[in-house]
Amino acid sequence: MVIFTVHEPPNGPGDRLDRAERLVFVKDGFHWMAALVPPLWLLIKGLWLELAIYMGATGLVVWLLTTAEANTASSAFLIIVQIVFGFEAGAIYSAALERRGWRVVGTVAGRDREDCERRFLEFWLPTYTQIPPASSEGGAIATPSPSWAMTAWTRARDAIERGRQRIGAKA
Repeated sequence: MVIFTVHEPPNGPGDRLDRAERLVFVKDGFHWMAALVPPLWLLIKGLWLELAIYMGATGLVVWLLTTAEANTASSAFLIIVQIVFGFEAGAIYSAALERRGWRVVGTVAGRDREDCERRFLEFWLPTYTQIPPASSEGGAIATPSPSWAMTAWTRARDAIERGRQRIGAKA
């Protein structure tokens, strides 16, 4: 069982399907790449501030341990730091997204990432309400046409069905 937090970007598009495409699913748990190569993982995720802090902190600790001639201790310390970093990588990424204005819109659990995405979108797409844009005529609010609503619902249903088919093909 895997747990993901779902983040939505700030100032996203008004259409719920366009918003669904921009959602970010962040795994809550151990990240192997983050544990094996933390600087590379930070670069891939675009976490520049966290990379600078990581490099500065580990560099300082390694320098302190090597000046104290504790080479074995510095190697063991780096391994421990990388393991802890692997466990905390998801929280670090989530915090960075929230600092940039992204908001958490939910948490979902499932067998794998695709299962979690399917479960979340099955719940989120039908219940997500769109705020219609204001028209230029005296502040009246424009309402979407029935054909637009049917098109959006059809697109959402088709996307969910494609997800189910992909999951069924893997099983």
